Amino acid sequence: MTLIIDQVSKTYSNGVRALNQLSLTIANGMFGLLGPNGAGKSSLMRTIATLQPADSGSIYYNGMSVFDNPLGLRKNLGYLPQEFGVYEGESAESLLDYFALLKGIVSKKSRLAQVDKVLELTNLREARKQKVTGFSGGMKRRFGIAQLLLNDPKLIIVDEPTAGLDPEERTRFLNVIRSIGTSNTVIFSTHIVADVRELCQHLAIIDHGNVICEGNTKMLIESLRDKIWQTIIRPDQLSTLSARYHVLSSSYLSDHSLTVRIHSNTMPLPIEGLQMEWSVASTGLGDVYFNALGSMSLSNV
Repeated sequence: MTLIIDQVSKTYSNGVRALNQLSLTIANGMFGLLGPNGAGKSSLMRTIATLQPADSGSIYYNGMSVFDNPLGLRKNLGYLPQEFGVYEGESAESLLDYFALLKGIVSKKSRLAQVDKVLELTNLREARKQKVTGFSGGMKRRFGIAQLLLNDPKLIIVDEPTAGLDPEERTRFLNVIRSIGTSNTVIFSTHIVADVRELCQHLAIIDHGNVICEGNTKMLIESLRDKIWQTIIRPDQLSTLSARYHVLSSSYLSDHSLTVRIHSNTMPLPIEGLQMEWSVASTGLGDVYFNALGSMSLSNV
């Protein structure tokens, strides 16, 4: 099953151009869609899910035109938006039974079997009688995955699914996504580099509605081997260094100095007034991300 996005554009009524002739080909497996907040990720997800029209372009799923046959896509689609609401006072089991009925599973026996299956897949079996409104953030996210799995979708879209989760809940959620990603096409949209690094073999980085980098995750990391350099400087020296080199990221040390990473094809040359010792750094997906964006982060990735 292949999803082909061809020259898709979207401009909202307020003049914001969310997607700019964006093209991608997404095959089976886990696909990471990385980008900062406001990059156009959610706009792209809603457009793929047929929740909003595009101004121009085409999307094909397994050879079928999504814009001409939205119902054909929806039969194969599982979508977890960034904000997912639930009904008050209902247990996980009863809500899933209701959603299964809405998805066309008429047989009570079949619904019970499918509800039991998705509760098991999402590690919510022990909480099946609990009210979903009382779930933790991570449990609600796993419940969101459970409801979208009810119709055995082949294309799954999750939009910023780990935002706001504590480390333990994030780990549980990522394990669930990992378990369903082997036999489906899963588009994992996020601004969190570590999530894509853990899950996705292929990725695209988008910004301002444009694809600025895409490819195999390992190959993209490998392409920067021996081109990432690091040094330690004082915070007041950062602007001088940034004026000369492409600073990818920096992080504070315990003595309030900065470890700085830059991209350079060769060993950086000395800068007058700065005493720096450069060393080649191991390359990570964060370097790929910030190098593509041409920006800098003051936090560890």
